[in-house]
Amino acid sequence: MIPSVAHMSDIDFFQLTRGGSRRDVNEDAVGCWPHADGLVLAVADGLGEHSAGEVASQLALEVLPGELAQAPTTWPLTTRLRRAVQAANVAIYQKAITVPELQGMGTTLTATALVAGALVTAHVGDCRLWLLRDGTLTQLTKDHTWVWAHVPGAPSVEQVRDQPRRYSLPRCLGRELIVSIDMLSLDLRAGDVLAQCSDGVHGTLTDDDIQELLEAHPPEAACRAIFRRAEQLDGSDDLSVQVAAVRDVPLVARRWWPFSRAAERV
Repeated sequence: MIPSVAHMSDIDFFQLTRGGSRRDVNEDAVGCWPHADGLVLAVADGLGEHSAGEVASQLALEVLPGELAQAPTTWPLTTRLRRAVQAANVAIYQKAITVPELQGMGTTLTATALVAGALVTAHVGDCRLWLLRDGTLTQLTKDHTWVWAHVPGAPSVEQVRDQPRRYSLPRCLGRELIVSIDMLSLDLRAGDVLAQCSDGVHGTLTDDDIQELLEAHPPEAACRAIFRRAEQLDGSDDLSVQVAAVRDVPLVARRWWPFSRAAERV
């Protein structure tokens, strides 16, 4: 097992991923990278109906940090992150059409930059980002699924399970040359806790479960507690979770403690 943890003066961060019993490989991928004076965290979930889902999710997370590093720092962070996700989409699309055994592969991707006291997120698919602030848990992203498009409001875990098309994902990386990307941004506050995960987590745990565990534990313990709770309920799907606790804002350029880019794989 390879731990993935970042300890900074402003943010504590931890992430975990593990494969489920449904498949032989883990089609989820997670990563975190220093960027400017902050942190970028990303989770990708390869499409399960294709054998190359793990290739697509890993490729997305290989392209993303390189594109961010090469982008001019004079560009707004929103522009840099959107273009990096679009580049990941093109890389997956081109590889899928040139390698026959990878035809049709795709992945979701949610990437969040925590820089200079602000959050910027690029989102495609059905991974999720939550914000826990002042005792209230808010889902910041919207699932790009058939269920979310056709069931009024934010469908509950039970409502999603009852839908025959619950796995239908109209929007993902790799399906088209150009992909529509949801972008969001907000100012961070001291005490904010962010949780980013794949659908193996939010398809099993309710929002109340997530909030309870985030409130009870710091990032590493929260990740492990979320895994334990999800595995007790259903261990069939891949699970990935990232938790970041903001201790102080605004973020400033500081010395980074070395940490692994790979998540702990259970």
